Amino acid sequence: MTKQQGLKLSFIALAASLVIGCNSTNPTNAPQVSPEGMELKKSTRSTVAYKKEGVDFSEYDKVQILPSAVAFKKNWKRDYNRDQVSLSTRINDADVIRMKAEMAELFDEVFKEEFGKDANFSLVDKVSSKTLVVRPAIINLDVSAPDMRSAINVKTYADDAGQATLFIELYDGVSGEILARAVNTAVAGDNSYHQWANRVSNRADAKRMIRKWAKALRIKFDEAHMPKTN
Repeated sequence: MTKQQGLKLSFIALAASLVIGCNSTNPTNAPQVSPEGMELKKSTRSTVAYKKEGVDFSEYDKVQILPSAVAFKKNWKRDYNRDQVSLSTRINDADVIRMKAEMAELFDEVFKEEFGKDANFSLVDKVSSKTLVVRPAIINLDVSAPDMRSAINVKTYADDAGQATLFIELYDGVSGEILARAVNTAVAGDNSYHQWANRVSNRADAKRMIRKWAKALRIKFDEAHMPKTN
C-alpha cells in the first residue's frame, strides 16, 4: 500500500467512525449537514447517507467506478490469533494482504457487473462530460472464520462469514465536487446457526453482500433516469 492510499483509508475510517459513532447511540444524532454542506437523507443504525441539495443524477450518462480500497477492522489479526492454539492456524501479514486484495478484486468485479446491466448509462475508464465518479471503500472488515492455506486439514464453524462497512462517495467527474456519501454496515452470510466456513462459502457470502450494495445503488440510478411524471 502506498502512503497516499494509507492516508486515504485513514481519512475514510475516521469519517465513517464519526458517522457510525453518532449513529450507534442515537440514529437521529447524525449531523444534519456534512462538512461539505451535504444534507442528511437517511440515518439508521446500519446506514447514514448524505446528498448535495439540488443534484440531478439523471444528468449523468456515464459512470466511472474507481478501484476499491479495503481495510480490516482495527486489531483484527491480533484478536483472531489470540484465540488460535496452533501456530498453523494463525493469520500472518501475508494472509491479510492476500485477503484484502481478493476482497477488492471481488468488489470491483461485482460492482462493474451489476452496473453493466443498465442501459441508462455506460461504464467508462476515463472522465469526460456528464461522468459520475463512484469511489468505494470497504472498512472495518471482520472475517469470522478465514479459510487458511494450511498444510493441515482444519474445519472452522461460524454463524456468519463476518461483517464489513461500505463507505461510498459520488463525485462530479469534471469538477471533482462531492455529490453524495453513504455508509452502510452489513453482515455476510448470517445463517443463525453454525456451519462450516471455507474459502468457497466465504467468497459466496461476501459476493452476496457486495451485490446487495451494488444493486441498491444501481436501483437509485435507475430511479433517477426514469421519465418524470407531471
